[in-house]
Amino acid sequence: MNVLLLGPQGSGKGTQGKRIAEEYGLAHIATGDMLRAAIRAGTPLGVRVAPIMVAGELVPDDLMIGLIRERLGEPDAQTGFILDGFPRTMPQAEALDAMLREIGRELHVVFELQVSAEACSERLLRRAVQEGRTDDTPEAIRTRLSRYYEETEPLIEYYRTSTGNLVGIHADRTINAVFAEVQRALEQAAVR
Repeated sequence: MNVLLLGPQGSGKGTQGKRIAEEYGLAHIATGDMLRAAIRAGTPLGVRVAPIMVAGELVPDDLMIGLIRERLGEPDAQTGFILDGFPRTMPQAEALDAMLREIGRELHVVFELQVSAEACSERLLRRAVQEGRTDDTPEAIRTRLSRYYEETEPLIEYYRTSTGNLVGIHADRTINAVFAEVQRALEQAAVR
């Protein structure tokens, strides 16, 4: 099963992605985590993207597409994956579709985690303190949320019409309540 998680930063994509991965044995592909690991390791990619991420901007499409293509080729992603944090723009969504066609795979379900901007901002500020996330400054959070609504939110309609497998999840509830709804949707998708 191949799953895509859409939603603003702070909507719970990482939390739900990890739970889905554990429960269903899927590879959790969290692009933000991959980029932060590259920054910590001081890799050429990390050095290149660090100032972009600190500013709350999006990493260029060509870098992201290459990163995802490489990750989908790893053994643990062969039985299924969860994409968390990619795509974020229409060109990325189109490139992802083309890439999946090339490798003979498809998205089985696209979840839209629905949470207000205010709740997302509060969650991100709390996460910044708890996890020591230097990229979660109030200014960077405002920039990322603004970019989400401008560039990523249109993907919801794109996936609703192009795949017909978009599922809205009310994510402004407890983690367990959200996960229960995700599980019901995954069980229905598996039956199709």
